[in-house]
Amino acid sequence: MVPGWLAVLGPGAIAVGGLIAGGVYFPLSIIVGCVLAAVLAERSAFFAVAVQPPLITAATVAGAVILGEPLLDGATQLAETFPYLGGTIVAVLVILALRSRATTRMEKAM
Repeated sequence: MVPGWLAVLGPGAIAVGGLIAGGVYFPLSIIVGCVLAAVLAERSAFFAVAVQPPLITAATVAGAVILGEPLLDGATQLAETFPYLGGTIVAVLVILALRSRATTRMEKAM
């Protein structure tokens, strides 16, 4: 399992890479990074992983605007990412719920 700090920083770094690549790579990078974090994170990091999709998206776009990207381009990126973001949040929550339930069952069986 991946430690909590890596489960948060990893998807953030992937999202920055996707934003630099531009186009469809930004939403895809958020999806891949957050789903991987949900699959690989330690149980103690579940809350951080559950709330990270919108936080990473907003922080990445805001950082790009602060570093010089036009505000309108940042807003456009955020708007284009929104449908993917909703699906990513649902997917992450389902994965974490399944993992939590499986872990609880395994602990009870022992």
